[in-house]
Amino acid sequence: MNPHDWNSLSPQFSSLENAPLTTENARAWLQDWSDLEAIITEATSRAYRARVENTADQAAETKYMNLVENILPKVKVAQNILEKRFAALEGYFDPETLEFQKRTRANLAIFHESNIPLEVEESKLDVEYDKLMSDISISVRGEELTLYGAMAKLLEPDRALRQEVHEKLVLAWQAIRPKLEKMFLELLRLRRQKAKNAGFANFREMTWLAKSRFDYTPEDCQTFHQSILSKVVPVLKKTFEKHAKLMGIESIRPWDAAVSPHGLEPLRPFKTVAELEQQTNQVFAGLSAEFGQMFATMRQKNLDLDSRKSKAPGGFCDFFNQSGEAYIFMNAVGTHDDIQTMLHEGGHAFHAILSHQQQQLVWNYHGPMEFCEVASMGMEMLAMPYLEQSKGGIYTPMESKRAQAEHLLDSVVGFLPYMACVDAFQHWLYVDAPEDVNIHAINQKWAELHRTFLPHLDYTDLEDERAFRWQRQGHIFSSPFYYIEYGIAQVGALQVWQNAIQDEQKAVQMYCQALSLGYTKGLKELFGAAGLTLAFDSSHLGSLMNLVEAALE
Repeated sequence: MNPHDWNSLSPQFSSLENAPLTTENARAWLQDWSDLEAIITEATSRAYRARVENTADQAAETKYMNLVENILPKVKVAQNILEKRFAALEGYFDPETLEFQKRTRANLAIFHESNIPLEVEESKLDVEYDKLMSDISISVRGEELTLYGAMAKLLEPDRALRQEVHEKLVLAWQAIRPKLEKMFLELLRLRRQKAKNAGFANFREMTWLAKSRFDYTPEDCQTFHQSILSKVVPVLKKTFEKHAKLMGIESIRPWDAAVSPHGLEPLRPFKTVAELEQQTNQVFAGLSAEFGQMFATMRQKNLDLDSRKSKAPGGFCDFFNQSGEAYIFMNAVGTHDDIQTMLHEGGHAFHAILSHQQQQLVWNYHGPMEFCEVASMGMEMLAMPYLEQSKGGIYTPMESKRAQAEHLLDSVVGFLPYMACVDAFQHWLYVDAPEDVNIHAINQKWAELHRTFLPHLDYTDLEDERAFRWQRQGHIFSSPFYYIEYGIAQVGALQVWQNAIQDEQKAVQMYCQALSLGYTKGLKELFGAAGLTLAFDSSHLGSLMNLVEAALE
């Protein structure tokens, strides 16, 4: 079977469409369908891997776009037929497919064949966005820097250097700003049209079903935003006021936010990708021999970690569903953030591997995206003690304490308000923004939200820069409404950490058990299986922030 040729795939779908389907043979029928899906999704993942590893590789782009334009649209129509057959089956009960049945009904509710070409157009714009981002580079004091190399310079104690790097990055984004703005307005139009075609009041309503958000509502998100405003933003302001005093400056400018307030050189835990792999492997093995072995297997062929020209931005973990292999992509430049990214993506990888080991159906691998992010962010928390040399890690006790503090400040205190800003922005874009909204209004709304959630940053004389800062957030372009997951997961990860402080062995055991459940349970049940509570109120968040503040003192 050739997943890149519809003539090869079509008979497989036809066979499933015409095969008898009863309560007695339903599980076997689902397994046959699952096996077909595994082949298609692996081919798509591998084609995507080749494209993002080298955005200048025209052959790789052509192969990927053949899937996007010619294969996957037909697959979606064929999937819809099979979903209708399965949904119409009466009297079938299987605990392992209850969640899949819920998602199937959601898929049927949002499916509209006229949206398929619109989704193809979205995918094309996604490719274009990656190309624009991968081509960003600047020259600073005689050194050519990729986007990620430049961002690493923002950790340097030399304030003049940081400001120079920041200003040149802004100029680089300014150069592509017209293209980004045109691109986003088209994406906004496509998404609104998709919602109309499928009969939804707005794109948010459609997205809630598309993302299988059965355990929380848009109103819960808004409650979460307010909880962050009341419990996290004050900590953020207080912390950076203290930092400004330590740095001897009046206020925190955009180029000051990431640097050590004590004037320390940034942590530079490795020089080569090989060192990064080895160090991370040691940390994983220190936490669990099983984690160490899984990562060692990945090192053989499924890591692409260095930052280079013509490589797509960002970092992610993917899973090849047919072969059962996890893959990590990132842009490492030698900073502690790279260690954190490896721990994060490693958590995703272990989640995929553990669920694959226990689950037979492709739809039961992984889990709700909110819990997938608990797997990754929880791993960041669980692994923190193992960064220290006394536990086989890479840092001295002082460096390890600093790394933990910087992680809590960046990934919790600094991140949650930014997450709320991004999420609130998207709620406005897809629900409240007028039909004829223009870029100026979009920029002004972002600036308003940015001032509300990130008041510690001084953008005096830089208001235009603040206003188009959202264009640097790839999720807004490529993954609409995908950002609240990180916030929900961070609250879950803090609870994983809280549990580990009390009993690490039990916390790791419950974490792994919950990961192995894959998508056989809903979000709230998975939280419970890991010993966590899914909640959005200020009381719950406030108690966790007390833990964070105590660790930062």
